[in-house]
Amino acid sequence: MPNQSDLVFHLNGETLTSLPFRSMREGLLGKTLEDALQTLLANYPQILPGKQIDSSNEEPPRFVLLRREMPVGGWSLDHLFVDQYGILTLVETKLFQNPESRREVVGQLMEYAANAIEAWGDGKVRVKAAEYWSNQTPPREIGDVLKSEFGDELDIEEFWYRTENNIKNGRMRLIVATDELRPEIRRIIEYLNSEMQNAEVLGLELKCYGADGNSLVLVPHLVGQTQLTINKKTETPPKIKWTPEQLRTHYSEYSDHDLSEKLLRILGWALDKNCFASSISIKPYFALTRKSGNRIFAIAYDGAIYAQINTRYFQNIEERNGFIQELIKLELIDSDLNPDDVIEGRNLTKKLCGSLKSSSNPIGVTGSVTPPCYNSLKL
Repeated sequence: MPNQSDLVFHLNGETLTSLPFRSMREGLLGKTLEDALQTLLANYPQILPGKQIDSSNEEPPRFVLLRREMPVGGWSLDHLFVDQYGILTLVETKLFQNPESRREVVGQLMEYAANAIEAWGDGKVRVKAAEYWSNQTPPREIGDVLKSEFGDELDIEEFWYRTENNIKNGRMRLIVATDELRPEIRRIIEYLNSEMQNAEVLGLELKCYGADGNSLVLVPHLVGQTQLTINKKTETPPKIKWTPEQLRTHYSEYSDHDLSEKLLRILGWALDKNCFASSISIKPYFALTRKSGNRIFAIAYDGAIYAQINTRYFQNIEERNGFIQELIKLELIDSDLNPDDVIEGRNLTKKLCGSLKSSSNPIGVTGSVTPPCYNSLKL
């Protein structure tokens, strides 16, 4: 006789069917509990309850798996997801059978948060995600995976730039997933979530109901959220479409006049050459395109330049290699770079200020308004 206090009900017409709780400790999908949870989350990221995570948002988080077994700080994270806002979500599946496991998961959470910037910053998370998806059957490009969930209009370069900023600011989610969260674990999660400034610490309790092991109802329940912590950690300025006029106004207000002048100069050049492409983002951001419409440079609000050397953006290898040589001449990338070693989707980043030598006459630094590499590349 099933426990009447732990049932869910399926109403079909006038027929009400009760579905009893089924412990995943008995096995699921022919696997142990942790293996079963890991498989479910990897195959069905929608199990992560975005509406429970941010109930006040009209567009709550949706998730894409970036990688399983993601290295971080000497550990191996079970799953790394990202949402449409570029916020990483770290998921660890656990069995809480003894006090040692409870202490272990707290240590792991702190380890993840402390090591995320070093382990995943500077484009590393994108590389790891590209590696993972290129090794799946069939192989897929990470950009296509993201667009399949977040929409074809997604600006991939702006998305990864946002993700990078979130990593640098420690803005992420850490979720402990299990079939049952005991009261002491709930208290730990709630305490950590209330005390951490930018990161969210949450618990995901995933229960199964059904008499037939092949036909189950999965019920996710989130632990650790209060409306106060939701408001504190999810208040995000709206994204806008940056027009040339808005960019000029914003750049003109920079206290760093050197950076302001360089950004205004490259913006003016892009408009004059008809290769300007606007972006929808929180902070000012625009791109430079080729005649084909492909974006080969993206210019961020802080002067960071993102260069795309994906071969599909060029007619052939020779054209791509010529492009690389122009970037090397301007010292936008290292002279010893072999483009064939660059993993699909990797950003190559420099800044307009600080990291470039003025003798090279890079974009907008000194001399001619027209960057020499753009003329030779015939955008």
